[in-house]
Amino acid sequence: MNPELANRIQTYLETRGIAYRLHAHSPTETLAEAAERSQLGLQCLVRAVLLSDARGLVLAVLPANHLLDFHAIRECLGRDLQPVDRPVAASTFADCESGSVPPIGAPYGLTTLVHTAVFTQPTVCFEPGLHDRLVCMTGEAFTELHRDSQRAEIARPLSVLESRDVREFTLPGQWERMPALQGLHPVDDIRERITAIDRLPAMPAMARRLLRLRNDPAADVQDLVEVVSGDPSLTAQILRYARSGFFNYTGRVDTLDQAITRVLGFETVLNMALGLAASKTFRNPADGPLGLQAFWRHAAYGAALAQGIASRYGRRLDLKPGVAYLAGLLHNFGFLLLGHLYRSEFFLLNKVVAANPHIPVVLIERRLIGASHTELGARLMQEWAMPEPVVTALREHHNEMYSGVHDAYAGLVYLVDWLLRREGLGDGAEGEPPTAVLTRLGLELEQLDELVETCLHERQGLDAMARQLAA
Repeated sequence: MNPELANRIQTYLETRGIAYRLHAHSPTETLAEAAERSQLGLQCLVRAVLLSDARGLVLAVLPANHLLDFHAIRECLGRDLQPVDRPVAASTFADCESGSVPPIGAPYGLTTLVHTAVFTQPTVCFEPGLHDRLVCMTGEAFTELHRDSQRAEIARPLSVLESRDVREFTLPGQWERMPALQGLHPVDDIRERITAIDRLPAMPAMARRLLRLRNDPAADVQDLVEVVSGDPSLTAQILRYARSGFFNYTGRVDTLDQAITRVLGFETVLNMALGLAASKTFRNPADGPLGLQAFWRHAAYGAALAQGIASRYGRRLDLKPGVAYLAGLLHNFGFLLLGHLYRSEFFLLNKVVAANPHIPVVLIERRLIGASHTELGARLMQEWAMPEPVVTALREHHNEMYSGVHDAYAGLVYLVDWLLRREGLGDGAEGEPPTAVLTRLGLELEQLDELVETCLHERQGLDAMARQLAA
């Protein structure tokens, strides 16, 4: 890695004699953050999305404040292109930091398609394969870099996704009458495709071993240590969690055996390992409110808080801490499944949710794709024979009024989501406290403040776990 730019970008600019300037900043996760820290307008930035089909890769380049129009791309190229998963992007841009896709395809031998509006910008800035700097150049210079690229109208401003009224997501016909959104659907039959899913992803091998262990009444600590120790990253995550301030354990925790017997307990470690192992199949986009970074941050905090509440009040509420942790960790698993099966649909959903933070996510996804992450996640958990309380929590965690089998777990996750949304984390309900859930669980908000504070006090450890899971 070149200290200033990714190697291929550096060589390409120098070979063509392109003048540019660098704006260094502290590392960021999004271009919007990079623009803010560099004191540049987002309208100056361009970004790239790597797409693929059976015929190969295509790099789509567009303004950072625009959204890809997959229908237009299909009309232009006659190809049904989809965003690639992260390993493909990482191998294609091997000299770049993970998640940074420079908007210049020629150094990587990529067919490149550029949105025409990019060439009207007087100044163009972009990430040169690194997350702590921007390259800026004149529009003429950027045009010269793309003299062999194809040009077309392939994007629309993100502003077309913004809604001023929740009724546009709830009343029949409102969404379809928003002309700026017509054609943005990557396929015309999204609802039918999701309804017709007949083959779900297989559970990862490690998760299957742990699930068999969970269903074995004779399993003991050594059996669990033997299985978990086969995955060093999983072992490290469990040890880090055992050493956190949640458990006030003052002794040393150097081994899995110690983490299980001295701090966490057999059930908690088994359920924690099961949840973490189950997720390893899915590699969704990293950024956005539904991307892997936000997903795992919310999951890590949600699992910790759910376990904390269950540990303190679980005996009275018939909540097991280990199952509560698993439900908190996996409750938004449907987003991972959607992104895994339908990358373009997930890409659009992610952008619409980002543009409408005041609209409940379940309203957006039902209007946009005809299904919710709650339904998809519960369907997969049932297919994988996960514990029934977890299946119920996934299906009902946005339903404040749910009353039925395992409603304590569904209510717990609803409450955890609300508490974290109050702290600026996740997609839980906003507004007044969930009185119905609190009443059903026999809890008061004042009882939970200390647990929320403990959870937030452990930000460093939880954020580290989330980063590792999203990597």
